[in-house]
Amino acid sequence: MSARDLSLPRKLLFSALLTGGMLAVLFGTLEAGLRLAGFGYSPHFFRRARADDGTPVWRENRWCTAPFFSAALVRRPQAVRLPATKAPGTYRVFVLGSSAAMGDPEPAFSLARMLETMLRTAYPERHFEVVNAAITAINSHVMRGIAEDCARLQPDLLVVYEGNNEVIGPFGPAGVFTAFLRSEPAIRGSIWLRTTRVGQLLATLGRRGKPAEWGGMEMFLRQKITADDPRLDAVQAHFRANLRAVVAAGRRAGATTLLCTVATNLRDFAPFLALHRPGFTTEDSNRWDALVATAGRAEAAGDLAAAAAAYREAAALDDRHAGLAFARGRLALKAGRDQEARELLQRALDLDALRFRTDSRLNEVIREVGTERQPGVEFVDLAAALAARSPHGIPGDELFYEHVHLTFRGTYEAACELFPHVVADLQRRGLADHAAAVPFDYEEARLRLGFNIYEQAMIGQELLRRFGQPPFSGQPGDNARYRLWEQRAEEAGRLLARPDATAALQELARRALTLAPDDWLLARNTGAMLVARGEAAAALPLLERADRWINDDVDTLVALGHAETALGHEPEAAAAYARARRLEPDYPGLPPLPGNGR
Repeated sequence: MSARDLSLPRKLLFSALLTGGMLAVLFGTLEAGLRLAGFGYSPHFFRRARADDGTPVWRENRWCTAPFFSAALVRRPQAVRLPATKAPGTYRVFVLGSSAAMGDPEPAFSLARMLETMLRTAYPERHFEVVNAAITAINSHVMRGIAEDCARLQPDLLVVYEGNNEVIGPFGPAGVFTAFLRSEPAIRGSIWLRTTRVGQLLATLGRRGKPAEWGGMEMFLRQKITADDPRLDAVQAHFRANLRAVVAAGRRAGATTLLCTVATNLRDFAPFLALHRPGFTTEDSNRWDALVATAGRAEAAGDLAAAAAAYREAAALDDRHAGLAFARGRLALKAGRDQEARELLQRALDLDALRFRTDSRLNEVIREVGTERQPGVEFVDLAAALAARSPHGIPGDELFYEHVHLTFRGTYEAACELFPHVVADLQRRGLADHAAAVPFDYEEARLRLGFNIYEQAMIGQELLRRFGQPPFSGQPGDNARYRLWEQRAEEAGRLLARPDATAALQELARRALTLAPDDWLLARNTGAMLVARGEAAAALPLLERADRWINDDVDTLVALGHAETALGHEPEAAAAYARARRLEPDYPGLPPLPGNGR
């Protein structure tokens, strides 16, 4: 049969097949060429490596988020080192999420670290591997792929604490990294393309005009999303699909998945951005402003009833203003109406037009997926549990540094809530013969994880830097928050200036390291503290110990360089700095290179 004898539909089909085949060959050739040339990055969370003794291990892939953020904006995972072969009797846990799960601003005090310390203390005869697989600024679209990577490493438990970045993270409607897509298949296709080198090349070519360096939360200030934006329906649908995929990945691997609701600072953190309802006129605005001012004066004078009446009148003009809902909630709290306060403060969060926090609808999605009676999944209402542990039943500053990131106390309380769920899973697997209680109190947790006054001072300095920038600066209550942390920083400074401070810190570190001699993070942080306190000789063996365990941690290498410099070991210091510079050329603690100012 000749080509002339073919029908038009067959000709079109053959033509399409031929074109598709040629494109596939072209794509494959280009993909292979780019890989051979070393272009692009693997999207997988783990990479194969070898320990110093040649033992095969799994390490974190420092570039795993580059396909979503670009190399200039890449967010780094925390250091991981796992045996390539899981030893019999080992219980392996992965904690998934974004910065709140990772432990911002200091991952050494993360949920993963707290759980691991609790488990090792309660069951010293058992071997535990708890991996912090959370990364700043990602959301469930990226977490889904990380969960699939974790599922290949014989997990026993996945702990999922995610929801804060669904709107602003990759593929979210307020994101600045990737376009928002309503279609689930379109997102899956886009993610697949970004995992290829060809896709990364196309993304690189299309990034002109995009941010060239990480700007923190300030990058999202123009991304306003109101509570009635129809795109939020798609966000919830995507979130639901991603959580179900994470659960399915865990189930295929034989792991239990704990799906946790996300706690936020409702009581003490005002909305980032409050907007008036559409159609709000100048006349409405003038009347509304006057009523809010009247309410403020009445509240300041102690007349809570008059303040409430004025706020109600203002709400009759516009009940979609997040700031008004927050003010009414705080007033209800003063008046002892805790349930009303809780509802208003949650409404204030839900109306916040800068959507950096998990709202009630996203937490409801977590509840929905977690209670679908699927095998291998347990629902943990962590938000409700932390609320129950808070004054008035409403979480506030005692549990959060700011809007979502847990304080050490908040992390401890969250771990206490999760601990019995983990123990029950251990028992189901025959890895524990008794149900242990939470093994230590809050003060012992501080000791075991090294949460001393020096670490608190470092966290305080980071928070002051953060609070001095948008969106925190200019937010209602920002001055009071900044003054509070200034006072805390001053108090920490006074304590650290005492003549006996270094000796006291050394004694606390000695006790902690005696309890956990193989804890490389504790060794690193103690070494860095001792260098800063002028005790380089005592710091050096600790930093060397940390470096032997994780040989590419920039914080360790820079502290090691400082210690060697203080001891007059210039070649060793130069070698440590050079290793750090290869990993992070712009790391702020690096000394400049001779001759070029860097």
